[in-house]
Amino acid sequence: MKRLLIPISIIAASLYFGSCNDLKIGDDFLEKGPGADVTLDTIFASKQYAERALAAAYRHLPYGVMYSWDAAEDKLGVDLLESTTDLCQSYLGWGCGAERHYYNGQYNASVADTYDVMYAYTKERSWEAIRKAYIFLENVDRVPDMTAEEKAIRKGEAKMVIAVQYTQMMRHFGGLPLIDKAIYPGDDYNYPRETIEKTVNFIINLCNEAAAVLPWQVSVEEDGRFTKAAALGLKVRVLLFAASPLFNDGQPYLDGEASTNLMVWYGNKSDQRWQDVVDACKEFEQANNSGSYYYQLVETGDYRQDFQDAWYKRRNGEVLISTRVAYTCPDIWNGDFYFMQSAGWYGCSCPTLNYMDMFGNADGTSFNIDWDNIPQGVNPFEGRDPRLYETLVINGDKWQGRTAETYIGGQEQKTENDTRCRTGSVMRKFLREHDYATLTGSVIHWPYLRLAEIYLSYAEALNELGRTGEAYEWVDKVRGRVGLPKLQRNLSQEQFREMVLNERAVEFGFEEIRWFDLVRWKRAEDFTKPLYGVKTWRQADGSYKYEKWQLAERYWKKNWSPKWYLCAFPPEEINKGYGLVQNPGW
Repeated sequence: MKRLLIPISIIAASLYFGSCNDLKIGDDFLEKGPGADVTLDTIFASKQYAERALAAAYRHLPYGVMYSWDAAEDKLGVDLLESTTDLCQSYLGWGCGAERHYYNGQYNASVADTYDVMYAYTKERSWEAIRKAYIFLENVDRVPDMTAEEKAIRKGEAKMVIAVQYTQMMRHFGGLPLIDKAIYPGDDYNYPRETIEKTVNFIINLCNEAAAVLPWQVSVEEDGRFTKAAALGLKVRVLLFAASPLFNDGQPYLDGEASTNLMVWYGNKSDQRWQDVVDACKEFEQANNSGSYYYQLVETGDYRQDFQDAWYKRRNGEVLISTRVAYTCPDIWNGDFYFMQSAGWYGCSCPTLNYMDMFGNADGTSFNIDWDNIPQGVNPFEGRDPRLYETLVINGDKWQGRTAETYIGGQEQKTENDTRCRTGSVMRKFLREHDYATLTGSVIHWPYLRLAEIYLSYAEALNELGRTGEAYEWVDKVRGRVGLPKLQRNLSQEQFREMVLNERAVEFGFEEIRWFDLVRWKRAEDFTKPLYGVKTWRQADGSYKYEKWQLAERYWKKNWSPKWYLCAFPPEEINKGYGLVQNPGW
């Protein structure tokens, strides 16, 4: 908790210089603010300065790719979270946290608070954002030129900042110390680690309190602020994670003090937790159907463009939480790489063949082919789910104004060992068809939570309650957006579960969903299975030959331990003696 004990003069200054420069409230006041001698009385003496204080808390919302050379913003060493799953293989050896800590099994408690791990407990700026939000909550009432309604709404936004940050930490660590106010030097900061039940309830209460005061939608000028839809949507995400077997099972994933104290599981298995997800989805749907503004999937009939707009385009009607760290992508050499670095420029986002195979056929059937015996002239990438082509760069598809060449000797993979396209493809998502030059100036954001996730969560929870027949329609909504036909109503509960997890993988690729899906379902088999790539060779007659090859084995393949489901707390935090208990196995 050391990061919470920051002198007020430093915090006051950070409320200005850390401000988000994208929200409407931030576009007009990027000029230099008062110096470090500013006081809370100054900050909350006007609406303008108070808004800046809230913008500073927004500034540290989770962003899925690197957006700055500042070490606090390049988690996993500028790599992608998907690189630690079965979807993606990283070859970014010089700065890659995936290779450095996870592929070789070197991650442990002693490195748990370094910048190139999945989540550094004190260095992700979560606690900083939480403290800024509490400072705002505790002082906004004295702003003289804000109405009571404005204050209530802004308080709801501040509570959502806290809720999002706790959601991120809960999914990585389990139960947490629950801070309920801004902490200043000299304050008692004896906040011990709480149970997972108390942690989840804490987040849900924040969401409920925010939903009670936030508007269902905001104006174009204020787009990017939290809404009631965001609060109800985040509640679904939290409850789904809590209902899943990692926490909701008959036994803990691993024994230890944290398990005994119910910090990493509930202590039992209960269908009521799945029912809570269903109820939260119903609450969202009822609110969505009752207002003048209706959130809906982007669906014009242009399947590829619709899917692209769903995660790339701002204010598209379906993004529920949109994270903005800037309005446009700056020049690549000014210190902010944004998507380019993570999109394969140095080979840190090479999708596995396992992932390519998850995308079904355009007729709705599963993709199934023997890569070792593909008939002459057959193109295994033709006629597939449209999401494949907007998520990955596929040989023969359009790419940067030309035809993509992922075959060996082509422009994407000039040599067999070219790391940028080493596995046979590279990430397309978020780049669209940009290169490092054309990406500059593009309007960007991070789709932290989308409507499609609510629908697929609804389907998953219904299925786990044995109500599979009611679950199909919610999956059909998501698949229908890209022209896939309705599912056959003949799946068992287990088959439906596998289908939903696959659907989440192809819909939310590179959106930081897959890791948490594998973790919450304790999918050891997916952490230990062989991973493959595909080599494509162009023949003299213009046809292609394909060779499936096995990627280098990760440490987990032969040494898997359930301890990897949750991150380790840094020993220096545990040794401070405020009640932080290490996760099992670390």
